[in-house]
Amino acid sequence: MLRRGGRDDDTNDVPERIGPYRIIEELGRGGMGVVFVAEDERLRRRVALKTLGAGSESERDRLLREARAAAGMNHPGICQVYDIVEREGDLWVAMELLVGEGLDAVLKNGRPGLDEALQLGLEILEPLGFLHDRGLVHRDLKPSNIFRTPLGVKLLDFGLTRGVSENTDTRLTQTQAIVGTPRYMAPEQWRAKDVGPWSDLFSFGAILYEMLSGEYAFDGDDPIDIFHAVAHEQPHPLTGALGIEAVDAVVRRALAKDPRERYAKAAELAEALRAAYERMRALETTGSREAKGALAAATVQRFIALPFRVLRPDPEIDFLSTSLPEAIGTSLSGLRHLVIRSTQMAGEDAGLDLKKLASEMEVDYALSGTLMRGGEKVRVNAQLLQVPGGTVVWSTQEDAQIDDLFKLQDDLTSKIVDGLAIPLSPEEEKRLRDVEVDSRAYELYLRAVHMAAEVKTTAGLLGVRDLLAASLEIDDGYAPSWALYGRTCRVISKYFAADSDRHRELAREAFERAFAVDPDSPIAHNHYTYFQLEEHGDPIAAMSRLMEFVAKGSTDANYWAGLVPSFRFLSLYNASVAAHERAIALSPRIPTGVLHTRLQRGEYEWVIEHATDTIVKASAVATIGKVEEALDLVRRDIHAEIEGLRTSFLGALRAALEGSTEECEARCAEIREQGIRDPEALMFVGRTAAYAGSSEMAIGLLTEAIDHGFASMWMLENDRWLDPLRTDPRFADAVERARARHRDGLRVFREYRGEQLLGVEEPGF
Repeated sequence: MLRRGGRDDDTNDVPERIGPYRIIEELGRGGMGVVFVAEDERLRRRVALKTLGAGSESERDRLLREARAAAGMNHPGICQVYDIVEREGDLWVAMELLVGEGLDAVLKNGRPGLDEALQLGLEILEPLGFLHDRGLVHRDLKPSNIFRTPLGVKLLDFGLTRGVSENTDTRLTQTQAIVGTPRYMAPEQWRAKDVGPWSDLFSFGAILYEMLSGEYAFDGDDPIDIFHAVAHEQPHPLTGALGIEAVDAVVRRALAKDPRERYAKAAELAEALRAAYERMRALETTGSREAKGALAAATVQRFIALPFRVLRPDPEIDFLSTSLPEAIGTSLSGLRHLVIRSTQMAGEDAGLDLKKLASEMEVDYALSGTLMRGGEKVRVNAQLLQVPGGTVVWSTQEDAQIDDLFKLQDDLTSKIVDGLAIPLSPEEEKRLRDVEVDSRAYELYLRAVHMAAEVKTTAGLLGVRDLLAASLEIDDGYAPSWALYGRTCRVISKYFAADSDRHRELAREAFERAFAVDPDSPIAHNHYTYFQLEEHGDPIAAMSRLMEFVAKGSTDANYWAGLVPSFRFLSLYNASVAAHERAIALSPRIPTGVLHTRLQRGEYEWVIEHATDTIVKASAVATIGKVEEALDLVRRDIHAEIEGLRTSFLGALRAALEGSTEECEARCAEIREQGIRDPEALMFVGRTAAYAGSSEMAIGLLTEAIDHGFASMWMLENDRWLDPLRTDPRFADAVERARARHRDGLRVFREYRGEQLLGVEEPGF
């Protein structure tokens, strides 16, 4: 008979028969026992016969649970259990003999193609949903428990399966061994809290990600590292295939840390996955010749240049601590296989907490370094680190003349590209190679970048403007300088901090020059979007410009962030939220303005929970009827250092909430007289006037907003603050003009196959 423990490599003691089963050969062995091929001589069929030998009591209980759970389920996607035999203290389970291979073996031989991976995913969800519908949770879904046969997949190993209502701690046995497979366990399984179908769907998401990318969703050197990754980190975004963003969104929702944010049922997840894949296929069918057949998933590396530490504080080089790494990131932006995190995400005291970098900033590689001045030179000691492991990819010491900082940035950028082995297209190589800028102009640009990161006053804005103007006077061939100059002048103009008309014209010229130097500059395209929306009132043109980039599979978050307001201006709310989600998947803290999207489609509670801006939060609080609470927020606002529009709008909102119609009307008139052009701001000033009872002022403001490109249909049709205007024929006419603009935008969105690219549907108004 089999020796006690059942794990010895010597199989000479295996009995020839176990009850009615004649053992033929060993099929395999693993951590939970040995499996033999046997013949059931009664029914003349071959079966798989699994045993632990004597095993421990807990192992025997698990095998018995597995047999009982599987025996009670009749589904073609679940391995059938036929019989249990106990012989001389050994437990034997006879089960369906499968032909094929485990998914773990499939993955060891290389990831399946995208088609095959998604088909396997759908096949796995079918029996998993069957299990959940019967009130059971698998709790140990992993590749080795999924078997691929010629007729489809089969789920195996139900030893940890429990009913949803059972609260048994499945994390540890009495000997403190982890039960389950760490890298596929949901966060709540590690904590033994609220384990349910949602936990299996998390495990499925990790398996699907692995099939698509060829990488583990969560990895580490030991269970503690893996737990940290599962609980705090995000896997690399999926890219490569045309329209892969839709599939990536499905996977990310399945892998949400909070169970409430995941899919509720396997069938719901399957429906979303099927729809995402169909959208990808539609893109392949209707796309360019180059795009057709390009259905393959890949991942991108995520990089951040951390603030450099100045070893001896020195006003001559202090500005380099943040501006030099930020400039390095800017120079690398737009590369298809690299996602850049802004240095500003880290803050000046980021340190080298690699696990924090991995979890909070979601990076894979970080550049860190120190700065020290010696005479007319600056010495940089830098190292490129793999995150969170801490492996040093390279380290270098560079001495550069203070008046030749661009060469220092260029050298470090080249080393980063080489160290990460980033594949570059010919266009990307040319873009990196051809950039040159005068050393003094570059120093002024870096000083402006450093100042812009902290600017909170009108004087600060004007200081950034002057530094950039001086830089561009010396060398007007550097696109990032033009982009930042355009953005600075736009903000000055919008908030009436100084001569608005003049700065509006300066912004327009700056963006034109930025695109003339680098037509594909991601940061220029992002900054220009707001100018195009606010000054030109042309959201369709803004959307079309940015869709050209995302339709080519761009992985730069700037393009996606620019799409968020572009879609919102056209009432394409689902697309706006989807663009935001893609942007933050690529760069978690990039500003997108999605709060306005949520507010404008009536998600007031969500806005209240997430908003930090007083105007947005107070508007939501007041709209749900909590006027006194909203007033407290407005009165406590301390962020009015930049004079102009913001101060005036806060005053109008306060007066409206206090019931002072005359003061509100006066403030609104003040805003109009300043020549405000942002139609979104006009819309909000108009709704404030309507709430205050100033209908004529409100009609004028709302009409102007709509005619200048803003068409927020949900607000126009449902916002209760606008109810006093609904019987006015002028308001009805304006709403119809907004509806026409929305329909034009929806038509163009669909011409770009936006629903397929973003994985959403836009029903239209």
